[in-house]
Amino acid sequence: MMRNRWFERVCLAVVAATIVTLPTGAASALDDATILAIYDEANAADIVTGRLGAKYGASEEVRALGRMVATDHMAAQQMGRDLALKLKIVPTPPDNDTSVAEQAKAVALLQSKRGAEFDNAYLQYEVAFHQSVVEAIKGTLLPAIKNDELRSLMKSVLPGFEHHLAATRTLAAKMGVM
Repeated sequence: MMRNRWFERVCLAVVAATIVTLPTGAASALDDATILAIYDEANAADIVTGRLGAKYGASEEVRALGRMVATDHMAAQQMGRDLALKLKIVPTPPDNDTSVAEQAKAVALLQSKRGAEFDNAYLQYEVAFHQSVVEAIKGTLLPAIKNDELRSLMKSVLPGFEHHLAATRTLAAKMGVM
């Protein structure tokens, strides 16, 4: 039980570092370059963990989920990069961004697991990650976006994040993880 709490804290730290937790009303402090960087980092994080799920999943269902997550996030990340080029915006991570270090901790933790223990940890991570991303997009990122094309991109990928969350929750419930 203690390991799950520690793992949950690591997951939430990764998500918070990736998404940037801001005080209420601070969404206006974000600019489109920072939002694009956060978007890119969130996709990069789940490409890595999705690939881990595809490689280390003990069950075929976890491996399939990992493949889907990695593939979808690669496409979403490319759409963001293409838009940044089109708009001539250089994605700029937030000040004091610790997302790479926090993601490395989560990856190391996942890589230390095998079998059903990996599946459980992976599913817990994916639920926490996608829940936080969905909340951040709706509550922080969308309200702060200035460019209509970037807003449109965020709105178009949001259902994909929600689908990943629903699919992960369904599989986690089926496997008795949550």
